[in-house]
Amino acid sequence: VRNLEKMDSTKIKDKNVLLAEVCYAAKYEGTSLKGYHDQHKGTNPDSKICTVLARSFADIGDIVRGRDPFYGNTQESTQSEKLEKNLKEIFKEIHNGLDGEAQARYNGDTDNYYKLREDWWTANRHTVWEAITCEAGNDSQYFRPTCGGNEKNSTLAKDKCRCKDEKFTKETDQVPTYFDYVPQFLRWFEEWAEDFCRLRKRKLKDAIQKCRGKDKDGKKLYCDLNRYDCEKTASGKHDFFEEDDCKDCHFSCARFVK
Repeated sequence: VRNLEKMDSTKIKDKNVLLAEVCYAAKYEGTSLKGYHDQHKGTNPDSKICTVLARSFADIGDIVRGRDPFYGNTQESTQSEKLEKNLKEIFKEIHNGLDGEAQARYNGDTDNYYKLREDWWTANRHTVWEAITCEAGNDSQYFRPTCGGNEKNSTLAKDKCRCKDEKFTKETDQVPTYFDYVPQFLRWFEEWAEDFCRLRKRKLKDAIQKCRGKDKDGKKLYCDLNRYDCEKTASGKHDFFEEDDCKDCHFSCARFVK
């Protein structure tokens, strides 16, 4: 999340300034993802912007809470380590300014301030969600019903990816996603699996169309992956009939052959 890396720990002394900086970074991230999503919607029609935003939202949550174990290449690792160091300094300042019950609650939480960071995220995640979904379309909806207190009667977040009250007139402070409570490696594995299945489905559909669809004259195709017309070929006699209309089948099937 690019703008989080620009936070200056010397200028952030309290939780409100931190929230403003995180929300600014989330809004920037959401705007960037919306543009990228719209650009690739044609080649990936099943992708939902709310799901894309939810995954990035979870990444922000991991960073804020110090749960981001993946640093990537050397450059990304250096930037992530710098960001984590800045966040520790920021939460140190917030921790030092606590008093009364709050001071007692976080007494001893001075290593990475994990408890304080976890509570900060819990208290502010709905505001960060509003920021990251700022540019989502009015018809953008989450992929499953999660709004409301009753699981059986849950409703969809179908307006800018945000939950609304029972009358669907006002937005609530409920966040429709719980991706930020799913371990990072499981989120990434799920994302990879979805991308793989979506790509496989599209390519398999294309292969079936090219091999068992219709030719330019409207006749049924019956091609194999070697460009041969199966109806005209007598393999036992080694009499192979190559058909021009079967060339597309060959190229479509090549991806499924080792």
